[in-house]
Amino acid sequence: VGDGVNDGPALAVADIGVAMGEGAALAMEMSDVTLMDSKLDKLLFSIKMGTKVIMTVQENIAFSVAAKVIVITLTFGGKMTLLGAIASDVGVMLLVSINGMKLLPKNQKMDLDLISIPGKIV
Repeated sequence: VGDGVNDGPALAVADIGVAMGEGAALAMEMSDVTLMDSKLDKLLFSIKMGTKVIMTVQENIAFSVAAKVIVITLTFGGKMTLLGAIASDVGVMLLVSINGMKLLPKNQKMDLDLISIPGKIV
């Protein structure tokens, strides 16, 4: 972790270099990750979010491959129709999308005062 000109070489040879956004441009250029402010909490959040993203992607791939194997097996067994294969593919796509949505922020509140509705005074 660095923010100055003298940190540039260390950030370049580090496995993962982290620069502070308020620091020198050389440190930001040499780092792998640049935090836009000096809050190190964001680094921990990024690591945790990256782990969640990787796990979600692996879950989605495993579920999709398993569903495809089942459909292929049923097709070769003569039990699957084209409509069934399409329906299962769409179903898997929807489930994978919903599973990916668990990564979205949960604590966003919509400010209704800022929403403009055409033709209405809010």
